[in-house]
Amino acid sequence: MIYIKSVINFNERRYEFVMLNEKNVFLNVEIETKVDLFKFLAKKAVENGVATDEGGLLKDLLARESEDSTGIEDGFAIPHAKSANVIKPSIFYIKTKKELEWETFDGSNVRYIFSLMVPEENENNIHLMMLSKLATCLMEDDFKQEIISSDDKSSLIKYISAKMKEE
Repeated sequence: MIYIKSVINFNERRYEFVMLNEKNVFLNVEIETKVDLFKFLAKKAVENGVATDEGGLLKDLLARESEDSTGIEDGFAIPHAKSANVIKPSIFYIKTKKELEWETFDGSNVRYIFSLMVPEENENNIHLMMLSKLATCLMEDDFKQEIISSDDKSSLIKYISAKMKEE
């Protein structure tokens, strides 16, 4: 099992947390809808010890999505939740077998999903740092191409972690 501890440098401060592991990366998953994806995420978060209540986390993911779509462009989305049901900050990555309908900036459907989950009471607003770093990475064509083309969990984890650590 690969666990990558990440150090994020943000506003001249360093923050360390376990960012990705093989239990939080899912490739070529059969999912039909965005709601099914959120149910899948909530279930896996509880199974992997990231969250305590599947229903509560699902509610929080849906509530955040209803505020404004988390779809970005080129088939990517970053659904996230700040939730009392989350016990440790985590990132999940899901690559679905087929594209999901999702409101995005460019009108594309979504197939590549990074989901951030943080406790409601999170020190130093780590979710904002994680979102900022991930959004910066997703502006790079090379990063997106690597994510799209890779079907190896270990390689993805190492690549994503290395990119998230960059200044």
